[in-house]
Amino acid sequence: MSEQPFSSTVKATALQVAQIVEAAERAAEELRTAAETRAAERIAEAERAAELRVQAADDEAEEVRAAAQSDAEEVRARAVAQAQFEHERAQDRAREVVNEARAAARQVLRDGEQLSGNLRELSDSLRVNAERLLRDVRDAHAELSARLDRVDPGGSERLRPSNPPPLATNPHPRGAELDVPEFKPRRRR
Repeated sequence: MSEQPFSSTVKATALQVAQIVEAAERAAEELRTAAETRAAERIAEAERAAELRVQAADDEAEEVRAAAQSDAEEVRARAVAQAQFEHERAQDRAREVVNEARAAARQVLRDGEQLSGNLRELSDSLRVNAERLLRDVRDAHAELSARLDRVDPGGSERLRPSNPPPLATNPHPRGAELDVPEFKPRRRR
């Protein structure tokens, strides 16, 4: 056998191996590039998914904030309305109390005026009755003195008072019990 065909077979085999290795390297490079491309795509996809999740979370947070703000505004509006209602109710009650106090003050004035009038009438009645009583006592004294003068004409000077008391002084002797006339105030219209 000749060396040439062997050598050409080795060369051909070596060339074939080299071509296989080169093809394997190209395939490996293509696989690596494809793997890197797929990895980059997956990373990009994961980043997009993360961005979408972040955006969704931001959107949801914004919705929650807007809903909370709306709820807070509604609560505030209800609180303001309730405060206004309570304030108006308190003012109405204060007006009622003031009106009741004014009515009570007017009634106290009317009662005071009526009582004052009744006391004036009582005073007038007592004065008139005191004058009548004093007149009656003087008349009774005069009649008793006249009777005594008829019985004992000289002794009457000792019994007569030298100065009869004026009408404004107390005409009642000590220890004497007198009936006080009943006083009934006139009805005012």
